[in-house]
Amino acid sequence: MINSSRFIEGFLQKQRFKKVIPLLKGDVLDFGGNEGELREYIKGDYTVVNYDHAPMEGKTFDTIVALAVIEHIEIADVFSIFHKFKSKLNPGGQIFLTTPTKMAKPVLEFMAAIKIVDKENIEEHKHYWNRAEIHDLAHKNGFRVKKYKKFQIGFNQYALFEHAS
Repeated sequence: MINSSRFIEGFLQKQRFKKVIPLLKGDVLDFGGNEGELREYIKGDYTVVNYDHAPMEGKTFDTIVALAVIEHIEIADVFSIFHKFKSKLNPGGQIFLTTPTKMAKPVLEFMAAIKIVDKENIEEHKHYWNRAEIHDLAHKNGFRVKKYKKFQIGFNQYALFEHAS
């Protein structure tokens, strides 16, 4: 989990929040949401899920966010989770995700080595996603990518998914 008390990690988290806050609507699932730092920006029902997925059972959501989380999960499990999201996302709802780009890998590993960011957190990264893989994730789970963009000089990326139908 992110230790947002570290300056750079807190800064990066705030940058992700700036991207997602304007998109938050209705009931929100914060997947991998740590301690629920997004809670103060949510007007509807707020559910935070980390390792235990039980809190999202029996619920549907207008917005699902996965900020800096899919890189920590095995690829097959990410596809399985997004398949589950298909039934959890209300019609007209959106999924917003961020993940570091492949270009960020050596930079993050260097920052971890000199203790600017948490080394364990970076070592937990299973995969650095690229644009084609993110589009594939959406398509294979019944979503379309409404918006995709890199930010933080290309070291991070976000995508906005919506139901394909």
